[in-house]
This record gives sequence, C-alpha cells and structure tokens, in this order.
Amino acid sequence: MQSRSATHAKGIDVSHWQGIIDWKKVRGAGYSFAFLKATEGSRIVDDRFRANAQDAKNAGLLVGAYHFTRAASPDDVKNEVDHFLQVIESAGGLSAFKLPFVLDIETKEGQTKARISQIVNTWGTQFKQRTGRTLMIYTFPSFIDSYLDSSLGSYPLWYAYYSSGTPANKAGWKAWEFIQYTNKGKVPGISGDVDLNEYKGSEAELMAAYSNPTPNTSETAPQWKESGRQWLIDQVGISSDWKAEDPVDIGTLGSILLKYTQNVLGKKQS
Repeated sequence: MQSRSATHAKGIDVSHWQGIIDWKKVRGAGYSFAFLKATEGSRIVDDRFRANAQDAKNAGLLVGAYHFTRAASPDDVKNEVDHFLQVIESAGGLSAFKLPFVLDIETKEGQTKARISQIVNTWGTQFKQRTGRTLMIYTFPSFIDSYLDSSLGSYPLWYAYYSSGTPANKAGWKAWEFIQYTNKGKVPGISGDVDLNEYKGSEAELMAAYSNPTPNTSETAPQWKESGRQWLIDQVGISSDWKAEDPVDIGTLGSILLKYTQNVLGKKQS
C-alpha cells in the first residue's frame, strides 16, 4: 500500500463519545472531512449523529457516515441495511453525505473468516442494490489477517493503521482510500482524544473527488425504488409508464393516496 504524506487532506472520525463538537473550530484547524458514526447492529443509533452531520456540513467539511456491523450471519444483513438507511434518510438522505458510506467491521460475531467475509460481501451487495452506491470498508490489519479474505479487495478501504512506515498489502487490498493513524489526536473544538485520518491525496483532490454528489451510475433504479413502483402499479393502478426515477410532486402524491384510499374502502364495502 501507499505511504502517508504531509500534503494529504486531514480529517477525523467521531461518535457520541466526543460529545458536543465545535465544528467551526475543527474546520478552522485545517480538517476538511469527517466520518460520523450513524448506527450499530439493527437497533442502535448514535445520539449525536444527526447534529454532527448538520453542524459539520454547515462548517464546510465533507461528511461520511458509518455503520458498525454486529451481523452474525448473512441473514442478519437486511435488517442492518434497513436500519442504516432509515437513519441516513432522517439526516438528509443519501445526497447529503458526500464521502463514501462505510461498513465498520472489527468484531467477530460471524466467527469464521469465510462467514465474516460473506457477511461483508452481502452487506456490500445489498447496499449497492438499494442505493447504487459502493460501500467502503473500515477495518484493521490483524482483523484482515484473521477474518477477511481477498474477495473484498474491490471495496475501497478505510484502514486503521497505527504503525510507522508504509503498510503492507493485505488480502485483496493494495491501497487505502483513507487511513486512520491514531486514536489519540487533539483537535480544537473537541474535548479529549479523537481519531485522526488522512485522505490519499491533497485537500484539493479530496474536494474534486467527493464535493459533488455521487451519481447513481447503474442503468436501473435501486431495488427498493423499483419495488415501490411495482407496488403502486399493482395496488393503486398508476400507469406502468411511470418510472422509479420520476419525481413525485405533492399533487401527484395526493392523487395516489386518494386513489389508494378509494380502492381500500371499495374492497371493504364489497
């Protein structure tokens, strides 16, 4: 993998453990991006996530969100993806987050390398189907050695690497996108320790790569949108010419709800 550089963009990652953050001071100290904990497992929500997301963006930082997985099998993934996306939606939706969405994998509920790697691949596949976005993986060297295989090398890597020197290639990864190099950082606007990170290039390169919303480059709509479109066709009788990507104004939405209500009442009375 590549080395760190003094010219690389600087950033942080935080959760509720950092308490209330003065994001203007963080930006003023030269930090240009932040990853924020959003969710964990299928129920936990970080109680500072929404405030951190809004305040960090208002201060001029590029923001990403991460989910800490507790999935013990691939069957657990759907509930976690649902949970993560619901919380993201409540904080402004996918387009509000310029940096990659991240799966944090650092515990071994899946027990074996084969199963944990399958869980991560399932997460990546379902997330891409639902959103059109590619996940980034957060993990650390010894966890890769013990629990992740080379099938994951196509995912961008956010690498927790606290040693000096250039990190070696691991499993399928030959480069990192972001690197977390300490959990003992001191940053203006934050009380106590905070994780420090670098992007693989300069701040200008970071902004060029991520400042515009990531387009959905898939030829078809995400699976969840297409499923909703089909339900409306089947249950409400909207035209099959209506596409999942089409905007829905308030008048159209009202007409759909009215038609659905009339259908439901009609079935009950018959």
